[in-house]
Amino acid sequence: MYPNVLSLDAPIVAIVWLYVFAKTWDVNYVEPLLPWVLGLFVWIVYATDRLLDCKLKPDTSFPLRHQFHQNHAKKFIIAIIVASIVTIVLSLNFLQWSIVQAAMLPLAATIGFFVLSFFTSSQQRVSYSKNLLAGYAFAWGIGAGLVGLLGLSMISNWMRLLSAEMMVFGLLCMINITAVDLWIKGSDELDEEADEWVLTMPLMALAFFSILLMRASDKEQTAPFYISILIAAALMYVINRMRRQLSANLLRMSADLILLVAALFYFLIL
Repeated sequence: MYPNVLSLDAPIVAIVWLYVFAKTWDVNYVEPLLPWVLGLFVWIVYATDRLLDCKLKPDTSFPLRHQFHQNHAKKFIIAIIVASIVTIVLSLNFLQWSIVQAAMLPLAATIGFFVLSFFTSSQQRVSYSKNLLAGYAFAWGIGAGLVGLLGLSMISNWMRLLSAEMMVFGLLCMINITAVDLWIKGSDELDEEADEWVLTMPLMALAFFSILLMRASDKEQTAPFYISILIAAALMYVINRMRRQLSANLLRMSADLILLVAALFYFLIL
């Protein structure tokens, strides 16, 4: 559980998928500092979100990761400040300006996520709007550095972040985040059987569009990408069916492991 309680799980997933998209989009050169900046930024967002949850919902029974952040809040705040300064310095002085420009879209989505966090009711178990923003902020954050390396205009960069591959991956991330909420807490309005279908239907839609887009594409690297998305969707469906037999901590870990296993299959079948 150490990667989870230290908020290191999401940065690891982000860096691995950075190289998946680099292969898929034919980005032959990835700046050495880019994975570090991406990892730091994702860590800052996740650690801040967990501290913010503890501040906004003091009466909530939090999972281990939130308790750990709450118990070591001062250390995390210092680490977040230091990591933010390092990220800004590296971004403005060492990365290409086109990367910084492309990062404005995921940054805007991240700000929107935190704004929603302030206004979302503490009694609401699953916030689908928050999860949607979080999923695409995560996906766009991974893609932003790569499209900045392609030498396109700012508008072209943002359009690349709305490509089919990125939209499908963003949907996968949104479903992944929602899955953890439903597995651990359940929804406010639905029973357990309905909760299962809340995930099953989006997973079926994700699989359908992945197969459709894979057949429509003529790029050699695209088929392995969509196959990895299908593998992630299948694994998530299996975990969803087995969720009552698994502990809460194992369910949280499985959400990250699913994305890592899917990325591993991508490189195996490439």
